[in-house]
Amino acid sequence: MPKFCPACEIPLQFENLAVCPNCGVRLRPELIPAVIRNPYVAAILSFFFVGWGQWYNGKTWDGLKFFGAFLGICLLIYVFTKMESAQPMTTQFVLILLVALTIGIWGYGIYDAYKAAGDINHNKESFTKKSALFWVPVVVMVLTIAVVISVFVFGMGGYLQPAKVVTATAIRQGDNIIIAYQGGSGHSLVSKLKYGIGVTDHNWNSPKVGERVTLYGDMPGKDHVIVSVVFADSSERVILDTYV
Repeated sequence: MPKFCPACEIPLQFENLAVCPNCGVRLRPELIPAVIRNPYVAAILSFFFVGWGQWYNGKTWDGLKFFGAFLGICLLIYVFTKMESAQPMTTQFVLILLVALTIGIWGYGIYDAYKAAGDINHNKESFTKKSALFWVPVVVMVLTIAVVISVFVFGMGGYLQPAKVVTATAIRQGDNIIIAYQGGSGHSLVSKLKYGIGVTDHNWNSPKVGERVTLYGDMPGKDHVIVSVVFADSSERVILDTYV
């Protein structure tokens, strides 16, 4: 028995037609491919880690090829940047080519992961499960985050220590010289000051901000005043070297 189109009612020569050749109405429901692998997820994974999208698609060796090529070229770039060449223009040209090749591998890896996921959904490629290497980037990222956190948490004290900046001034009053400690952002780290004429032969333990000491004597004319600071970690630095 001939089959008729429900829209234009013309007889159909073949009963298994999907679309009416006369009016174009769909005669059979369109088969929507099953989403086994998400192409966008595959592309995003490859964007953040070369080869990750291939491992998401279960393509272990494809991911290794992309990752190995990308890593190898990055190492070449590092080597070339450390080399001293007699022809810098040639070195720069090679570096530009290597960088372009690196970007090309990265970009093509994203496209390949996206396309492979689509082919899997359309049954053009087989898929059993994610590659075991899929978890390698996850471990790398977790370890990286852990290292960063540990650096900030356990090393924060060193980074947040105030800068070792303190100052002192010296003025002459008659034959005497008055040295005033002005303090600074590193005052809490100061152990003592050392001062004197020409040499730092006097100790000033635990100085307070605004505190003064006086060098007495018959010292007409200008004298060479030196003041140094000793911090709690035993480091020492000259903070005043002047003539008054």
